Amino acid sequence: MSQRIEWIDCWKGLAIITVVVGHIVNPGSKYIFWFHMPLFFFISGYLYSKKTDYSAFFKKKFFHLLVPYFSFLFLFTLLQYLPLIIDSWQQKKILSIDKLIIFIFPVIWKQFYGGANLVLWFGVFWFITCLFFTQQLYNLIYIKFGSNNWLMIKIMLGSYCLAMMNYFYLKNVIFPWSINVVAMALPFYWLGHMAAKSFLINSKILILLIIGTIIFLTAILLDAVSLMHFNFNMKSTNYGVLILNVFIALSSIVVTQQLALILDNKSYVGTALRELGSASMIVMYLHQPIQITMKNYPIFAIQGIRVIGALIISYIIYKIIFNYSIMRQLFLGDFSTPNAILSRKSTSQ
Repeated sequence: MSQRIEWIDCWKGLAIITVVVGHIVNPGSKYIFWFHMPLFFFISGYLYSKKTDYSAFFKKKFFHLLVPYFSFLFLFTLLQYLPLIIDSWQQKKILSIDKLIIFIFPVIWKQFYGGANLVLWFGVFWFITCLFFTQQLYNLIYIKFGSNNWLMIKIMLGSYCLAMMNYFYLKNVIFPWSINVVAMALPFYWLGHMAAKSFLINSKILILLIIGTIIFLTAILLDAVSLMHFNFNMKSTNYGVLILNVFIALSSIVVTQQLALILDNKSYVGTALRELGSASMIVMYLHQPIQITMKNYPIFAIQGIRVIGALIISYIIYKIIFNYSIMRQLFLGDFSTPNAILSRKSTSQ
């Protein structure tokens, strides 16, 4: 595995930790929400490379993102609703197939509609569909207009304006698969792609870490003393203060990127973060069911224990999934040949 990929896995490791912490730890989660999902779109954009074969790109991302999406959606829905259906049937609350269909149909529709409708165990599913549409739209835009930098800037500003209009005027409208959030995700994806071409963000530069940290801590201080009330939640299209939402998110993204470059060279910490980074999508799916289940037991209800438990258990399950081809296909969207898997393992050692 190349040095570049290693530190990016470290970066993804930091990113998934912020997601898990943001969903468990209070107070303080508000501030993590300012940047943790923009960070994932930024990293995805950083890794983007132009694909002129639209159908091949669509197929690749469909298998990589949507096959695991539907696999986990089906699995979690079954785990949550099957016991309820069996119990209702046994208690004769559901006496016929017609009533069973009437009971199940709203559930199926809600799950299929996705987006902000999905909560608790399914709370992060919106991100997967939003990322899929963001990647497809960006690839199309970049192939058509990528050579014109000024036009790309105008397109991204237009996308950002659409996102803010959604926030101001259609905030309470729930769109299927969170396709509306693409308008906010697209600029962060583009910024990530542009950053990949910059020597600044590819290098350890202490001043960037210091400036980013100062900006983020200043924003926290201003919010804490009520001089600035700032919220940012991409899932609910609560985008907060115009311009500042991007500025604060970018400052935090730079901080995490610089930390990734620094920590990647620290043997134990870097290795742990890279391993989490490689498992980030599985952790994304599994951390909510795990930590919500742990919360039901007083001995595991402490926030710190739930964070550690969600990360470790998710990672263990990832390693199990990775070792079985059918599970890799269903839950990782990995349809690589056995030889490709062996090659990947050998280069990562």
